[in-house]
Amino acid sequence: MKKILYDNQMFTFQRFGGVTRYFADLIYNLPQNEFVGELPMYFCENHYVTHTYCREYKKLSFPENYRIRRRIYQLVNRIKTLHALRTGGYDIFHPTYYSPYFLPFVKSRKRAFVLTIHDMTFERYPQDVLIYDRTIPHKKKLIKEADHIIAVSENTKRDIVELLGTDPAKISVVHHGYLAGGAVAPQLFDRYILYVGERKGYKNFLPWLSAIRQLLVLDPTLKIVCTGSDFTSSEHEIFKKWGVAESIVHIAANDAQMASLYRHALCFVFPSLYEGFGIPILEAFANNCPVCLSNASCFPEVAGDAAIYFAPHDAQSMYDTLREVISNSTLRDELRQRGAERIKEFSLKKMVQQTCDVYRKVL
Repeated sequence: MKKILYDNQMFTFQRFGGVTRYFADLIYNLPQNEFVGELPMYFCENHYVTHTYCREYKKLSFPENYRIRRRIYQLVNRIKTLHALRTGGYDIFHPTYYSPYFLPFVKSRKRAFVLTIHDMTFERYPQDVLIYDRTIPHKKKLIKEADHIIAVSENTKRDIVELLGTDPAKISVVHHGYLAGGAVAPQLFDRYILYVGERKGYKNFLPWLSAIRQLLVLDPTLKIVCTGSDFTSSEHEIFKKWGVAESIVHIAANDAQMASLYRHALCFVFPSLYEGFGIPILEAFANNCPVCLSNASCFPEVAGDAAIYFAPHDAQSMYDTLREVISNSTLRDELRQRGAERIKEFSLKKMVQQTCDVYRKVL
């Protein structure tokens, strides 16, 4: 039995998020006859660990602000991870993010480590990176030192090779896997377009909204429902200026509500200029939601012919494509059928098996 040691980095930082969902699905679905995963933590509030997979960890009730609590969690959990690294009772180390704190311990114990690269967004859009953020140099260092790299898409692999000159033979592409299931809330809204996630910079939300806003003006019953962080004051001002403030709704949705939002939307739209993979695409497919995407980055690789595409820098293309989807029920039905077939390519079992193939390479 080979032991894979994972660290707490993103499980301490995130309560929800694609990175921790990926790692939780991997850790708790390893083939038990060959690999065992260890995730040393004392404190954890990550939803996928404590709710999806029902693992028990301590949780503080004070201070109320999670950003402050997680500083305490980070300190204590790092101590537990360092203890596991020092003892050396593992075969492979697989960090959950890009801090290189572990390198001296892994090297001194002569243990292999595998690194997952989810995207190269910071490298493609450095203008969106905070001045004190060390992700870019840390990631570059770990990519150089890793025994093998997992890229979540061919697009991400190409970016690693192009931007850092990494040997392609050192990189294996393992697509995300998706496991549907869970409760579904009742329908929350009537006629709406669904937008999921952040809205900053390369996400292309405001240029897309500007391009399609006339659809909202012409049809007051049509809404855009947004999840993710709440609207900023500047966003509210823009919505009012464009005359669409009453047509844009925000909701902090739980899992059951998210499933409902996908299932009852006219379509899910992802106008981003760049993504490493785009898990919401799989969520939409799994919940029978028509998908409308930028013809950019990894989207054609992930969605294939199961989505309809628009040019992300062309306002007319964005407008015409969305108008066609929301006005054509036959097209929406076709997209639902194609999505139901496409999601079969991204099983959780396949993702775990291919990751285990990478582990076998470095043992």
